[in-house]
Amino acid sequence: MEDDMQEFVKFNDKLIKQPDEGLGYDFETTYTDDSVRSILGVGHFTPMFTVEAFSYEATNLTSEEMKEILHIVAKGRKFKLHYRSPYYGKWRDDYFTVGKGSMKIGSWKESEERYDNLSFMMTGVNPI
Repeated sequence: MEDDMQEFVKFNDKLIKQPDEGLGYDFETTYTDDSVRSILGVGHFTPMFTVEAFSYEATNLTSEEMKEILHIVAKGRKFKLHYRSPYYGKWRDDYFTVGKGSMKIGSWKESEERYDNLSFMMTGVNPI
């Protein structure tokens, strides 16, 4: 029986600001170059591999929370994500990258610095 201990999303084993509504989930399959659709619309596809991808969104981040996350995910370097995989049906660790993200700055006032939101897509390095 699986224990009831609460799991959390982590980046490189660090507990980060948790996403507001969980992580969004996508998967994408890459096909060979000769995968095509005939003139009758029938697909002839040869899959090569499929990767998982997750969208992260959090609101009302402190300057420290923003800095901690950006130092891990920015610059396109791979990082270890601890997450619950719908494909595997369990919490697990694997490596992901982020190519682009966006944020909205709330305030840059000295003692009130905060960020309204941060969002980005994390794409798996390894196939499922």
